[in-house]
This record gives sequence, C-alpha cells and structure tokens, in this order.
Amino acid sequence: MRALRARLVSTIVLGVAACSAACRSLGGIPTEQQVGDRIKERTGQSVRASGEPSLPPNASLDDGLTQEEAVAIALWNNAGFQRVLVDLGIARADVAAAGLLRNPVLTLLLPWGPKQLEATAKLPIDAIWQRPRRLAAARAGATAVAERLVAGALTLVADTRLAFVDLAIANRRVALAGEQLQLGQRMADLARRRFEAGDISQLDADIVATEAARTQQDAERAALDVDMARNRLHEILGLGDAAPPTALKPSDQSPIPGQHAACGEDTRSMERDAWSARPELRAAELEIEAAARRLGWEKSRVFSLLAVLDANSRGTEGFELGPGVETDFGLFDRNQPGVMRASAELDRSKARYVEVREQIRHELGDAYARLVRSRAAESAWRDDIRPRLERQAAQTQRAYEEGELSYLNVLDSLRRLNEGRTRELDAAADVRRALVAVEKSLGRPCVNQS
Repeated sequence: MRALRARLVSTIVLGVAACSAACRSLGGIPTEQQVGDRIKERTGQSVRASGEPSLPPNASLDDGLTQEEAVAIALWNNAGFQRVLVDLGIARADVAAAGLLRNPVLTLLLPWGPKQLEATAKLPIDAIWQRPRRLAAARAGATAVAERLVAGALTLVADTRLAFVDLAIANRRVALAGEQLQLGQRMADLARRRFEAGDISQLDADIVATEAARTQQDAERAALDVDMARNRLHEILGLGDAAPPTALKPSDQSPIPGQHAACGEDTRSMERDAWSARPELRAAELEIEAAARRLGWEKSRVFSLLAVLDANSRGTEGFELGPGVETDFGLFDRNQPGVMRASAELDRSKARYVEVREQIRHELGDAYARLVRSRAAESAWRDDIRPRLERQAAQTQRAYEEGELSYLNVLDSLRRLNEGRTRELDAAADVRRALVAVEKSLGRPCVNQS
C-alpha cells in the first residue's frame, strides 16, 4: 500500500505539471491589453472588452460631436466589435487546451478471493513530440485572431468616419434644400400671379408649379436622409438608449474644399505599403503558418504510445512493479483523414492569402481612382462651374434692377446657383468618402489631420 500511495502522489505531481505546462503555453500570446494597445497605436483611441454603453473618458456630447469623438465612442461601445473581441479569449483557451497533457490513467483491481491486488498506470508519452506542434499551431492561430481584431477596429473606424460624413453632408443638404424650397415657392407664387394677370400661359404656370412641388419633395427627402444618417451613426456608436447625437462640431460639419493632403501618385508603392500595413494580410500569413503546424501535428499522430507501470501485491517474490509500453502500431489507421484534412486546410489558407492580397490591391485601386475623379469633380465645381453660376445670378439680378428681365429670371438663376452649390457639396463629400476608403485600403492615415 505504501507503494500505491507513492504512485498516487506521482500521478498528482504529473497532473500539476500538466496544468503548469498549459499555463506556460499562454506565454507570448497577445492579451486583450496588448491588442488594445495595438489598436490605440493605429487609431489613437482606446477600446474595452465589455460594459454598459457609456462615453469614453475623452469624449463629450455637450458641446457637439467631432469625428474623432465619434471614433472613440464607437471603439468603446460598438456591439459588433465587442462581440468580436471575445474571439481572443476563445483563441487563448484553444492555446491552453493545446498545451495540456492528457491525464494519466490509473487502473486498480481490488483483491477478491484468490485474486490479488493489481494496479496499472498509463501515461501518454506520444505528447512529447506531438505537443510542440499542436501548441505552435494554436499559437499561430491565436496571433492571427489578434491581427483580425486590429483589422476589425480599422474597419469600424472607417465605417464611423463614413457615417459621420454622411450625417454632416445630410445636414448641409437640408439647409440647401430649404433655400431651394423657398425659391420654388416664390417662383410658384410669382408665376400664379402672372398667369392670373394673363402674362403667361397655363402651361408655363404649371411648369413652375411642378418645379416648386419637386423642391418640396426634395426638402422632405433631405430631412429623411438626416434622420437615417443620424440613426446609422447612433447604431455604430453603440450608445444604446441614449439620445442620438444631433449637433456636430462646426469644424467637422462639412468638407473643406482644397485642404486635402496628397495620398501619393505611385500606386505600386501604395500597394506595397498596404500589404505591409494591413493586418488582414498578416492574419492570412499566420493562418498559413498555423495550417502548416497542424499538418505536422497530424502527421505525428501516426500511432499512439503509452508508458505503462504495472504492479501487483503478491507476485512470486512478493510485491512486483514493472514498466512497459502500449501502442497501436499504426497498422491500419495511420491518421490518413486527419493528414488529408490538414493538407487541404493548408491549401485553403494559401489560397486565402492570395485572395486577401488581391482584394487589397483592388480596394486600393478603386478607392484611389474614386479619389482622383472626385477631386477633379470638386475642383471643377469649386473653381469653374459654381463661380460662373454666381456671376450669372449677379448679372441676372442687375438686369432685373435695370428692368431688362423679370423677377422670375432672377429666381431661376438663384435656383440653378443653389443646385450648383448642392452638387459642389456632393463632390466634396465624395472626396471625403474616397479619402476614408483610401486610408482603409492602406491600413494607415494618408492625409494630414492638422
């Protein structure tokens, strides 16, 4: 019995050693704090794993909402991002499971009649060469999860910036639509009076009335766009039952024409920058490494090997104790399905890497092309079309004052000027959206924030 107790103690010691090995296996795996630090380094804002909707320490809605405050609130509260952050804890649990050693098995046969007391302890020793491969695969997978979390944070930042731009533009469009509505009503009233006086035909009066009704519909549509844009931003911010933000800081309410820093003209250089900066591509590389490690682990599972320690209480020479091994030889089952599956997963990971690389190339190309074209359109409206509309409106106003034109001509020139301002605003908004898309494609800022 003394020997049996000693063996039980040895088993407990082995179990504790296995647990310690599992704990040590977590070394080098990114923690929630480390991932948060990486996200803060890339975005300048902090994240948290969970909690009730609230404002981060550096944000306030009392004096209006800025774009950077919107980004900070989204990273702090967004429900979808909070859900994704849990994946890191699951990945760390997978690493801990990969580092665990299988428990030794103790078989105890009690004496009964002439049957002697027998005990057998079996310890899997195939883990000696299997555990490092299994653990390396799990670690690579956990690091890939961390990279995907950083990528998710950058996507959330881009979505927040786009939602903020959409709300700012919607607010400006409401103001311009209101001016258009007033002009349309004035034109309709003037056309009605001229028709009653017999100066214009019913057809001309109906045309002006129809145009006024269209401006009414445009104004209602603009108000609806504001509500939808505000609700979209509120959803991204994740503020829960809190009232959605209504006031935007004046400095962030509209695009500022002509104040966009260049993103570079060498698209090849930009592609290389994107490939080195995008965490999605790094995650794809780590997935290839993890798949290769899993393939090596599956190949090592050709057969199992157990160390056996057998004891009985009454042998020919009294208490007997002897070592041994137990194996299945791998005669028929050599883990062929596991190796085939791991090999297929490796091929899939390689294909995924190529897919992500090409996706980044196309995203960057499309975003940069939109940026170039939207900048050209903005420049045309700012430097050519809108100034000409302003001159036409001023000339029409002078002609009316001199009695050469009717007031209807003045209102029409003002209407076309407001439409031009709306188109210029849309062009500037397209530049903002394109800049956000280029930054997202590059995985880093490409414009000066000063």
